[in-house]
Amino acid sequence: MVFRLAGRFFRSREDVEDLSQEAFIRFFDKIDRVRPDDNVAGWVSRVTINVCYDRLRKLRREKLAFEEYRGQPSPPSAPGPGDYEWVWSAVNTLDAKLRIPLLLKEVEELSIKEISDIMGLSISNVKIRLYRARKKLAVMLGDQIVGPISSAPERSS
Repeated sequence: MVFRLAGRFFRSREDVEDLSQEAFIRFFDKIDRVRPDDNVAGWVSRVTINVCYDRLRKLRREKLAFEEYRGQPSPPSAPGPGDYEWVWSAVNTLDAKLRIPLLLKEVEELSIKEISDIMGLSISNVKIRLYRARKKLAVMLGDQIVGPISSAPERSS
């Protein structure tokens, strides 16, 4: 679960392994705070999300520092409307506050209540973030995509 959740934030296997290890270290450092009647899976998910947020903040600071000295990188040309990578690149450009609830809902197929518990947000706040994420994606993708986001592309050999 930890590895899969970290994989929603980062695509590199090495990054996901590092984040998973860091999440387990943080989890075991605070294991004495967990009560048997608590939602341990939700707590582990929350720790993992916090580790990923921390890494994203660090990368954002590094990117801003790099862009300050190097200028803006040129945007990649947009692939065709049927290209799977095009959709995921649009999803990855969403702010983490919008992307994570969207991925938890559409890819992990969690309920809004479960997302609320994992992220420590109210149910209405989760709904608002899902709405905003879908609205931004609709603007970015235009009418090219309809329906929920697929968790994995079908690959032909």
